[in-house]
Amino acid sequence: MKRLVMTVAVSALALSPALAQEKSGATEGAPFLDTTDAMIEGNSITNVSVQIDQPGYIVIHDEAAGAPPASLGHLAIQPGKTGDLTIEAEGELDPANNITLMLHYETNDNNTYDFGPGMTDVDGPVSVGDAVVTAPVDGGM
Repeated sequence: MKRLVMTVAVSALALSPALAQEKSGATEGAPFLDTTDAMIEGNSITNVSVQIDQPGYIVIHDEAAGAPPASLGHLAIQPGKTGDLTIEAEGELDPANNITLMLHYETNDNNTYDFGPGMTDVDGPVSVGDAVVTAPVDGGM
């Protein structure tokens, strides 16, 4: 019985940082996207918060527009935490589609978002552990 109680207590302690990360959106300094208050307004997604550890991009992906998920627009971002961002798309966004935001790093130092068909070796997605940093946008509906 003592072993069971000890195992449960140790497991709870081990999980508490993960629970704190889930609630706050990220661990200190780790890249994250927060779309809790995001709204789709025409060709824009507003009210987005982000944290990234090196220069990169927030990219709008729409899985209904093609596979791999089409990139519909992006915004360059600098290291640190930034809130109340607006990301512009190249055309009207349909809130009914599966729209997500994804973080990408600037990897070839040209300050241009280059990731896409035939160019997947540059400006690739940001991962924390084994998970790519993405967040859905429900459009505020």
